[in-house]
Amino acid sequence: MGTEVMTSFAASQILMEMILDKGMPLKDFERQTGISRIQIEDPDARIPMSSFLNLWQIAIDLTGDPALALHLRKKVGLRIVHFVVSLAQHSSNLLEAMFHLSQYAKLMSDTDKFDVFDEDGLITIVYTNTAPEYQNRWIPEHHFSLGLRIGRSLVSREYNPLKVHFQHADPGYPEAYAEVFRSPILFQQPENMVVLKKKDLLQPIASRDPYLQKIFKKHAELLLKKLDGSESLQGKVCEQIMTHLPQGGTDIKKVSRAMNMDRSTLYRQLKLEGTTFKNLLLKTRQELAKSHLRQGMTNSQVAYLLGFSEPAAFQRAFKRWVAISPGEYRKSL
Repeated sequence: MGTEVMTSFAASQILMEMILDKGMPLKDFERQTGISRIQIEDPDARIPMSSFLNLWQIAIDLTGDPALALHLRKKVGLRIVHFVVSLAQHSSNLLEAMFHLSQYAKLMSDTDKFDVFDEDGLITIVYTNTAPEYQNRWIPEHHFSLGLRIGRSLVSREYNPLKVHFQHADPGYPEAYAEVFRSPILFQQPENMVVLKKKDLLQPIASRDPYLQKIFKKHAELLLKKLDGSESLQGKVCEQIMTHLPQGGTDIKKVSRAMNMDRSTLYRQLKLEGTTFKNLLLKTRQELAKSHLRQGMTNSQVAYLLGFSEPAAFQRAFKRWVAISPGEYRKSL
């Protein structure tokens, strides 16, 4: 997408401490991750998403816990959280907290997007990783489990989701999901999604501090303004492509309309950045295909998510892209 995808997840510091506690020397840690301890411990620092995902993999390997993203906050609590989470904690109720997270999610990571839908007494929260090359199960698992642990700790009445959907395949630890979510879980779904009763989220947060909320919100607005000024056009286009693909495919006309731009204007601006809509569509499809196959999805599921008319069309396209079939690609992993 033109620039390095960055994140400032507070979980980075927790994962670093866990890795070092397991006996990895600091020099080895910095060499394997490409980031220094000073970088991670700086609350305002942003590190490459590739390094952050590497942290997860190393921590999972060292702990032997494939469900670490679900267990992390149970093990270490909420002592280290991003300031956007602190802002949410000082909201008037859980629903307002959800909207704050949605509004300021990109401050935590370039790839984070939360949409909150309010309909018929239900609240649906959809998490989207907007960078296809960084699709993974750990971040949605951590986001949803962290959100529930924080929410349950802030209100007096216990609540559980009505259902939870994940895009990734079933990773094989149902007990961990049951312990955290206490609700039906479906895998290999079109979206990462949590559905809750609205009345549960209208519970007041007794510990809220309006003064602290005002301070956190002002800081968030300043950072958001700074980030918005530097967000690339290519990144916005790829995000729209990902949104439209499962709806039967997309084209420059649909994307330009969604971005409130004239089609010819979008074409010219992309040309100035040295690319085309066709190239971005191809790149996004290729990266998503590899990511979905790594997560164990079937050819039919991938074909649907990428906007192909049938699995055979996806199989032909994939072999054209990487010179091997989807089945051969799975075996090579």
